[in-house]
Amino acid sequence: MKLLRRTIRNYIIYATLLLLVCTPLYYLAIQRLFVEEMEEELLHHKENFSKIIPKITSENDLRLYEGINEEFRLQEATHWPIADSIFTIELYDSLEQEIIPFRILRTSAAIQNKNYELIISESIVGSRDLIEAIVAIQACLLSLLLLGFIFINQNLSKVVWKPFYIILEKLKQYQIDKDLFISLPQSNTTEFEDLRIAIEQLVHKSREAYINQKEFTENASHELQTPLAIFRSKLEILMQSANITNEQAELISELLTTTDRIVRLNKNLLLLSKIENNQFPSKLETLLSKAVEKTIGLYQDTATSRKLKIKINTENESLIAVNPTLLEILLSNLISNSLKHAPEQSEVSIRIRNKSLSIVNSGDPFKNPDKIFQRFNRESRIVQGHGLGLAIVKEICDAEGFKAHYQYVDGHHQFSVSF
Repeated sequence: MKLLRRTIRNYIIYATLLLLVCTPLYYLAIQRLFVEEMEEELLHHKENFSKIIPKITSENDLRLYEGINEEFRLQEATHWPIADSIFTIELYDSLEQEIIPFRILRTSAAIQNKNYELIISESIVGSRDLIEAIVAIQACLLSLLLLGFIFINQNLSKVVWKPFYIILEKLKQYQIDKDLFISLPQSNTTEFEDLRIAIEQLVHKSREAYINQKEFTENASHELQTPLAIFRSKLEILMQSANITNEQAELISELLTTTDRIVRLNKNLLLLSKIENNQFPSKLETLLSKAVEKTIGLYQDTATSRKLKIKINTENESLIAVNPTLLEILLSNLISNSLKHAPEQSEVSIRIRNKSLSIVNSGDPFKNPDKIFQRFNRESRIVQGHGLGLAIVKEICDAEGFKAHYQYVDGHHQFSVSF
């Protein structure tokens, strides 16, 4: 989840909870205020009536006052004294023509030496409608405030975080082996400006370290060619000497074998360096099946000695644009790898379909399949190799825009390349 979305989500959750909790509390608080105000109004009516009592001299005056003030109702008391009480009751309203709640004050009044029960009522409907209107307005205002906050925060965050997203996109596109430097946008935000400076410094140091390492590999591999050639020629001359013993001859033979491995390793390191430097730019349209058949011919003796059967299946083949030298190296490494690791008297299956190649052989699973394309990774010390074959395959695929993939399914290793 993106940072902006996570931030907005937290704001929305908080504001929603606040709205859900505060709205009913606000409603209850407003309602309580109105009820208290209404009770004060009822008590005020009682005080006013107390002042009017001395002016009431007859029953007619009493009924006239009751008729003028509909909220007052007087009836003779059945018991005395009557304690003041305030409560809510639902009564029929002739004007509204429905049953509505009233707030009632029940008290006593002595008029012309007679004891009366005084009922003063106030309708709650108007107050309730007003409370609901106030709460609705408050809820709308909070909702609009929340929506406005989300809108402003989202647009403001896009502007504020824009340099960060540009920096992130630049980093995704940057390739240390191809790009000389990285250009990042400046920002008025101090944190993003510090981030830009730190990233540019880090990229600069990393590229310098990469170039130094690559130059060291190139120079070392190149400089080793001549000493290795001299060393090998001296061993061959020594092998041809007439006065060496069998034991000495075996030692020299082992040295020659080891020297050949060092020479191959040196050549592969030079090859990797050339691929990284894009020294194989030319491409030709080639039929993959012909290149595969040519490569298999080079390893036919290996397959025969290990009693391996190579099966080729071609389906809807298409021309591919690739550097012929790189294609030959890629196929050579893939096929030789399968022949080395396939059990004796088994089958190596090569399938060509459209613009994809798949090589399958049986065998035990690798211990570290996720490191299969890394340099100097060797799954077995029994099988001769230097751990650069599949790394070269991966480097060629990256340089040419191909996709290399490995998987182990049902006891079979499968290497595939999409051209």
